[in-house]
Amino acid sequence: MNWVHRMNEVISYIEDHLTDEISHERISKIAGCSIYNFQRMFSYIADKPLSEYIRNRRLTLAAFDILNSTERIIDISLKYGYESQDAFSRAFRNYHGVLPSTVRNETVQLKSCPKLSFQMTIKGENHMNYKIEQFPAFKVAGIANQINTSEAFEIIPQIWENAWKNGTMDRFFKLFEKVDYRPAGVLGISEGGQWGNSEEMNYIVAVTNHVDLPTCNHVSPPEGMEEFSYPGSTWVIFEANGELPDAVQKVYKQFYTEWLPNSGYQLANLPVIESYMPENHQEVWIAIVKN
Repeated sequence: MNWVHRMNEVISYIEDHLTDEISHERISKIAGCSIYNFQRMFSYIADKPLSEYIRNRRLTLAAFDILNSTERIIDISLKYGYESQDAFSRAFRNYHGVLPSTVRNETVQLKSCPKLSFQMTIKGENHMNYKIEQFPAFKVAGIANQINTSEAFEIIPQIWENAWKNGTMDRFFKLFEKVDYRPAGVLGISEGGQWGNSEEMNYIVAVTNHVDLPTCNHVSPPEGMEEFSYPGSTWVIFEANGELPDAVQKVYKQFYTEWLPNSGYQLANLPVIESYMPENHQEVWIAIVKN
């Protein structure tokens, strides 16, 4: 099953479950990656978060139900997953600009969010600097933060802000006096958990403290830090040089919309690693396997 087909299979699954529970576990299994990776992928391709797309699709169908049926608004609210009519009315007004009751009594303008469909296109507007490398097993020393995947995009910037404020970054800089290993710099590691167990994830701020090579010395994690191990794997490593966060976001968008669909690879069930180095030099490490 190719990458584009997987994306469309997820959209079909969502469409079939807009009036009941949408399982992150099921999305992970269809997409072949963690829910966090899929949410990231979706946001760059569709230019909106997955949660927003699902909400907008439900409110689009709810508007059709109000217009074309005699169902009570409270029943339509419950049908699309809202616990109360008040909550539904607020969401409906935020999206459509009018209250549900107004739709039944007046001629009003409404919004429509169509069902998405993904197709492979070859653009080639901007080149990407990358290499594919079979990298040995390695270890990192760092601090893990367990977060809900649905809140990841809001919480991760706060994690970095706190790391600068609470002295964590100073401790990493001292660790650099003992290590100079790849992946280099201070790492942001998104561990989405095993596929199908994805309601929570770890976001780890870390430094590489060992690579499984004869010439590499193992450096123990400083007090208060944990050690995390990753197996040898094939990684595609992209340069993401430039001002943050735009430089890294540009890489993700091109990776998901251009590189991955045309590459003959798919995502491996391993973390995504962002490597932050001095002078606006960054790398993005993404584990891949042949289709």
